[in-house]
This record gives sequence, C-alpha cells and structure tokens, in this order.
Amino acid sequence: MRCADFRTALSARLDGEPTGVPDRRLDKHVARCATCREWLERAERLRGAVPAAGADGPPADWSAALFTRLGEAGGVPGSGAVDGAAGGAGRPGQGDGRQGG
Repeated sequence: MRCADFRTALSARLDGEPTGVPDRRLDKHVARCATCREWLERAERLRGAVPAAGADGPPADWSAALFTRLGEAGGVPGSGAVDGAAGGAGRPGQGDGRQGG
C-alpha cells in the first residue's frame, strides 16, 4: 500500500467509517512513517477546530439564498429547470439545440 492509501484509511477512521485496513496495520504504518504521522496530527487538529454543529449542514436561510442565486443563474441542478431558450435545447435525447450535424 502507498501512503495515500493509508491516509484514505486514516481519514475514514477519523470520520468513524470503515477503513478497509486493519487498525493494527494502520497504527504500525503511522508509527514508522513520519509523513503520515504528521498528516494524521494535522487532520486531528483540523477536526478539532471544526465545530461539530457544522456537521448538520448550513443554516436554512443560507441554503435558501444559495438556491435563489442558482435559480437566477439558470437553474438548480436536478430541479428540472433548463438553461437557455424554451424548446428543449439541452435536454437529454433532444439534441443540443444546434442545427446541422
């Protein structure tokens, strides 16, 4: 395994998710690899600095303002809104609205 693989597993461990790597193997790697040990220390500090309340997502008024701005910019992804002129340009199966071939 490469260090990037161990860091992915360490990140999963910090999030309480399955790591796919035995804990003993992760711990052994961190003990031997100064780079991954430093990465883990920074990740733990960052995790401690981010308030737990942020895990619930942004406040409702922030989300509403974002969706309003997205709507003004041409539609909210997944909302069924279509960019551009009427007539189906940009819809799957309807072509891209250009003439020719």
